[in-house]
Amino acid sequence: MTISEAKSYVGSDVSLCWLNRKGEELRADARVFSADFIPLYGPCLVTDAGDIRIDRVVSIEYIPRPKIA
Repeated sequence: MTISEAKSYVGSDVSLCWLNRKGEELRADARVFSADFIPLYGPCLVTDAGDIRIDRVVSIEYIPRPKIA
């Protein structure tokens, strides 16, 4: 995933799967606040589940929102 692809998820609720530093898979449903370059980490997704490095993301899927009538 590139940072430009990650920016398409900003403001969305997503289901994320990523690798931690030990190589273990972590999963969370989160809201993406921004996709920015963070010094010493590189490109990251800033979410309510924490800052996640883009190169560690395994999968990301939109969580559908119910439509309000």
